[in-house]
Amino acid sequence: METARQVLHEVFEFPDFRLSQEAVIRRLLEGNENALVLYPTGGGKSLTYQVPALCLPGLTLVISPLIALMKDQVDALVARGVKAANLDSTLGADRSAFVKEEVISGRLKLLYVAPERLNNEGFIAMMSHVKISLLAVDESHCISQWGASFRPEYLKIARFAEEMDVERVLCLTATATPNVAEDICKSFYIDTKEGVFRTPVYRPNLAFKVEVAETFDQKLNYLIPFLKRRTGPAIVYVTLQKQAEEVAGRLRLHDLDPMVYHAGLAAEERTRVQAQFMDSEKGIVCATIAFGMGIDKANIRQVVHLYMPKTLENYSQEVGRAGRDNLPSECVMFLCAPDIPILEGFARGDTCSKTDLGLWLQEVAFKEPAGDGTLDFNHYQQSKQYDIRPNVLGLAYAHLELDYNYIRAITPFYQVYDLSKRTDVDWDKVMADSSQAGKTIRKYWSPRSSGYQIDVVSAASLSGVDRGDFARKISDWELSGWVTSKASQVRARYKILNPLPKTAEEIKDVADLMYQRMIAREDEAVQKLRQVIDFATTDDCLAQALASYFGDPDAVRGGLCGTCTFCKSGEAVTFDSRVQAMPDPTKIAAILDACPERDDPRLLARMAFGITSPRLTAGKWSTSHPLFGSMVDVKFTALIEAFEVECKKAGYTKVATTATPPASKKRTYTQSTSYGSSYSRGGGSRGRGSFSRGGSSNKRGRW
Repeated sequence: METARQVLHEVFEFPDFRLSQEAVIRRLLEGNENALVLYPTGGGKSLTYQVPALCLPGLTLVISPLIALMKDQVDALVARGVKAANLDSTLGADRSAFVKEEVISGRLKLLYVAPERLNNEGFIAMMSHVKISLLAVDESHCISQWGASFRPEYLKIARFAEEMDVERVLCLTATATPNVAEDICKSFYIDTKEGVFRTPVYRPNLAFKVEVAETFDQKLNYLIPFLKRRTGPAIVYVTLQKQAEEVAGRLRLHDLDPMVYHAGLAAEERTRVQAQFMDSEKGIVCATIAFGMGIDKANIRQVVHLYMPKTLENYSQEVGRAGRDNLPSECVMFLCAPDIPILEGFARGDTCSKTDLGLWLQEVAFKEPAGDGTLDFNHYQQSKQYDIRPNVLGLAYAHLELDYNYIRAITPFYQVYDLSKRTDVDWDKVMADSSQAGKTIRKYWSPRSSGYQIDVVSAASLSGVDRGDFARKISDWELSGWVTSKASQVRARYKILNPLPKTAEEIKDVADLMYQRMIAREDEAVQKLRQVIDFATTDDCLAQALASYFGDPDAVRGGLCGTCTFCKSGEAVTFDSRVQAMPDPTKIAAILDACPERDDPRLLARMAFGITSPRLTAGKWSTSHPLFGSMVDVKFTALIEAFEVECKKAGYTKVATTATPPASKKRTYTQSTSYGSSYSRGGGSRGRGSFSRGGSSNKRGRW
């Protein structure tokens, strides 16, 4: 530990460890044991692996979900003279080669990668020659399928740790319930008594308040004077992108000058807004939850949830951005019954059609392997073809890999390359390349305005030359400085581990089980929303209730914080969450008249509710359609039931409709999140015949 303290003082310039940092580091360095760190945002989690990284002889590999945060951490470490780097898809060939050389040589101490990197064969091969002294898994709550921010690729980290014989593992998160923490501990063999280091989420300087409103105007009547008396910066959280714009517009009418931040803005504008807010003394930002990652501003005085958060995990993380200077700060949440259908609808919006799931599985099962025995798929095209959101499709593949052991993800590849010349002399060298791959590329490429384009999958099929030979030849040309290439249309690639299901019965059984898990996740998401309402209306101190939810029932001394709504009033907030809005038959008829599809009630419900999907976009029934989102105030399950009746009447087949009404002003009903799960807007189309609805690969009929 003496070395650890020396690193803390000399490299990081801190006088002493905080919280239980020293105990965590001692467990890693002296006990050689795995650990889980549960610290609030800004609590100093990073030091618990950065200090050991400089004490241990080998490499510390850090798994982190966000490229921007990885870069920020690496830049900060390099500025302190630490040998650290990130390896991600944004790096050029030269920088990537340099980082890999630093890893292999042993000079690099910390390497940051995204969890998807663990599918890369080259990376796995490189790691097999490296001593990984410490594996740090940031945002480790993403590993739990019942957590608020589950990511399928996180499921593979534990397998990687075993296969690479990692010496010790440190998992880190700011938001994990006892159940999620237990999931993490099981995955990484962490002792739940000795190996878990938790800091209570309770912060006495935060005053939790709940307000009940029946209308948007009632919310503003409270919000405007609340913001006008602020003594520092404020964040106003909303659910939808359009709400951020609407709220900001109304506040400007009252001599307030808010900024707007959501995922629909250009990257440059988001960067500008974040920088302006960070520099402000009393700035206001109206934002979706896309705003927050990397926000470490000490003097935020107010955090307002103008619309309910989807989970208590989200709530805890977002209110945790207030008052980091330990001065009194206020956190207000509004309860409003008309808001609930929107949140509940988004909770249920990910689940795809059971039929589409079966057709997707049919394609995977009957796909002819490539020459090297692997399977490859364009997830973007499959997402459009089967109307399965990208994150749901990723989870489906993860189930086939981890639950059924049918396949294993390996290095993906790009299908299309655009080549442009640098100089005429260099281009002459490309044209003179007499290798088989070079000649075949020239045979099958097609001219474009800036050069040529080649589909290496198609060229390989037509020529019999291995696709990898084309990719390597293009890389050689680029490394030689002869061409500039731009790759697109990534294809995921899988090794076959065991025979995939082939009979209709086998495919149906697997698809049914996967669908049941989707419904279970959907129900879990709705339950988490109900937990937010239960928390806000509890007959107890709000700070105490929040601490108890995260496993800290003794965090609030005496069980009363003295500043929350309950402590101030002595009684629970009264709120009726029931929503009476039922599907309007006239609007149902209008949706049915605009969209001819009758095979999927969920598709029609999504259109009515305002949740876009690849198939809706392809049919022009999405955000630009005047009926999209026309019944956003109705319970999503009620919409499904209404459209189920109509689909049954039509025999679940397409019907004739009148012409699609002209597009109105674009409506944006997207859910923005820090992990890129905003609802996808794909393109393209697909055929839907009576036996097969997925193209030539599904000609074996319905499962």
